[in-house]
Amino acid sequence: MWAAKWNEVVFTDESRICLQHHDGWIRVWRHRGERMLNSCVMHRHTGPAPDIMVWGGIRYHSRTPVVRIAGTLNSQRYISEVLEPVVLPYLQGLATAIFQQDNA
Repeated sequence: MWAAKWNEVVFTDESRICLQHHDGWIRVWRHRGERMLNSCVMHRHTGPAPDIMVWGGIRYHSRTPVVRIAGTLNSQRYISEVLEPVVLPYLQGLATAIFQQDNA
């Protein structure tokens, strides 16, 4: 019985993808006395890390469009940029869908 119900659930989530290591630290193994050798030094970008945030939803037989989120996502932006233009039209085409928002 549960298998039929899980087919109707729409799971959603957002994810931030960062182009640099998550904490900015680079771990290097080297021997004593090698600290400043050119072969042990790695130059890196020290400014803000470029990243992108995306939101999407999946269901057993379908998926929502992926939404790119620019900047910080708050509740008002989530409603106006994700729920109203994407989720509501998607759910209206599914007669028996159950919307499962992330962390809910």
